[in-house]
Amino acid sequence: MSLIRKRQHIEALESNKRQAVNPETSLSPIAKLYDTSSKQIHITIPRPKESGVIIVGRSGSCDVKLSGADVSSKHCRFTIIDASARQYLSVTDLSSNGLYVNDDILGKGSSTILKSGDKLGFAKTGGEYIFKYIVDAKATKKKSVVVRSFFDDYIIGKQLGSGHYAVVKEAKNKLTGEIVAVKIFHPNKVGNQKEEEKLQQEMNLLLSINHPNIVKFVSHYIEPINQHSSNTYLVLEKMNSGELFQRIVNKGKLSPNETKAIFTQLLSGLDYLHDNNIIHRDIKPENILLDITPKNNPKQISTGPWDEDEYDIKVKIADFGLAKFIGELKFTNTLCGTPAYVAPEILKNDRHYTTKVDLWSTGVLLYVCLCGFPPFSDELGPPTMKEQILSGTYAFYSPYWDDISDIVLDLISNLLVVDANERFSVKQTLNHYWFSESESESEENDVVPELETSEDRSNSIIEPSSQIKRMSVRSNTQPLTLKEKFTSDMSMSVL
Repeated sequence: MSLIRKRQHIEALESNKRQAVNPETSLSPIAKLYDTSSKQIHITIPRPKESGVIIVGRSGSCDVKLSGADVSSKHCRFTIIDASARQYLSVTDLSSNGLYVNDDILGKGSSTILKSGDKLGFAKTGGEYIFKYIVDAKATKKKSVVVRSFFDDYIIGKQLGSGHYAVVKEAKNKLTGEIVAVKIFHPNKVGNQKEEEKLQQEMNLLLSINHPNIVKFVSHYIEPINQHSSNTYLVLEKMNSGELFQRIVNKGKLSPNETKAIFTQLLSGLDYLHDNNIIHRDIKPENILLDITPKNNPKQISTGPWDEDEYDIKVKIADFGLAKFIGELKFTNTLCGTPAYVAPEILKNDRHYTTKVDLWSTGVLLYVCLCGFPPFSDELGPPTMKEQILSGTYAFYSPYWDDISDIVLDLISNLLVVDANERFSVKQTLNHYWFSESESESEENDVVPELETSEDRSNSIIEPSSQIKRMSVRSNTQPLTLKEKFTSDMSMSVL
């Protein structure tokens, strides 16, 4: 290093030690920058008077002065953002030599919302700091409760999945070490105070839900992205054994007794939701999670008709109440875009639908579990899947249903009823004979009537009624199982 560059470097370090806040803006601080090298003094970020803006840089006119050979005269700008009953700082890069946030260069003109724990670096000689918000003592006293950020309480981990509305990641509670799942919804526009209060009331209801067959809501946070949009972070109980969807894919289909054991738990959870006036609207195998306890030893007796190495399975309903976080219209449009499990009244855009929509979806799911493919699909058309749903056109096809009891078919036929008033409720479903019969009785009832066969198109259409019709698949159609679709989708993603 040349003497000149060495002298500049020493002067930069000495000058940084003397950095100070402009006394004219010395108000109650909103945040602090903690020096990571312990050689420079910590930097206090003041709360601005009127403009809501704090300028940081080498110029004497800056609200916060830094020194360093490559620090710009105006290196960055902090902007106050009010969101979710607390204030945040957005930082904008104004520099020529770079503002680094968590070791990544932000980019001139780019902005990001800062959270406690972020690392800021001012070019090469301006120092590195850990950013942390200061809780305003007066505001804390006035509001009684300090509004915390998700990042105050949790450490974000690996991604677990993604969907239409959100990304799901693992997270660890900083205080307890508990591992949870956090659903991070795609950005939404910042609502007004009345909308936020309504969302909080609805969130309080969801947080109060407590049932062994429902995934527990732990907490939720709203984290601003900028002045106009924010992310909602929904913290949930983490399930370790995957979805019912994957179990069906792995096995092709489930046995009647295993299906019955799963549905007994699923319907118990759904009954609880309906008693609390909560309609799920998106019952499908991806939203039914499993908590599987393996056997400790081969002699241990399973609690139900599970696999040989499984001691117990707890079934939990997930993703209820999502419309509250993504918007009613967007949620409904997404449902109607992939309607395999959606009730006809939702497809008709009837806004006065009831809890019966969940029973239709339950009927579709029951059908899928027992044969491996859905009752409505374009592969079984014409007509189109949507038209099949609206008219209640489905059948129990041979050979897939040959070994399934008429009693189960009767239950499905009372769930897949287009007229919601005639459709079974949860309690009627739970009281159906199928759930009370023993395993031996179930085997005795596997008596199948003579199969109706016809290549004629009209014979494969079921008129809306409770009559059970078994028939062969037409020669020009072939159902696509969940396993086949999953394999096909995986192959396409590789390509």
